[in-house]
Amino acid sequence: MSSRSLDPTPDLEPLQGFDHELLAMSKIASILSDFSTDSQRRVVQWIVLKFAANTDVLPTPFQIAGGSQPTEIKEFPDVASLFMAVNPTTGAEKALVIAYWLQLQKGQEEWEGFSINTELKHLGHGLKNVTDALNSLIEQRPQLVVQVRKSGKSQQARKRYRLTIEGVKKIKQMIFVNNAQ
Repeated sequence: MSSRSLDPTPDLEPLQGFDHELLAMSKIASILSDFSTDSQRRVVQWIVLKFAANTDVLPTPFQIAGGSQPTEIKEFPDVASLFMAVNPTTGAEKALVIAYWLQLQKGQEEWEGFSINTELKHLGHGLKNVTDALNSLIEQRPQLVVQVRKSGKSQQARKRYRLTIEGVKKIKQMIFVNNAQ
């Protein structure tokens, strides 16, 4: 990383009529040019969240790649239809699809791993260890799932989870990609 100062005006005195915002943006762009694309995205997302800006202005990965993504994803009549549209391959992806179904299609603000695996078993895709699948979604950066509470003291205690905004975006991207093929 460059050792450049983050002060937006270190080497320029304010000029009459000079736009300090433009100077700050120029400095930020210069600093970010040394970062990888993924690092740039994380820094920009942090800036947006830190300063409570409107996150709707950030481009989606499809816009960055020159494509477009539908803003609305249709509602699915049942979990099987959603599962087929996403076509998940890993245990974590399967858990993410069901989490999306429970949270966005069924309106559950929080859910348990047990509920995820019950739905997966009904579809014939039960997981040997749903907690491992959910932990892998929590460990990803950006996080796709967060644990919001735990009831009980044992390791087997019931844990409650919630899908993050990034988790929702991931499912929408998977639906878009699989239906564009």
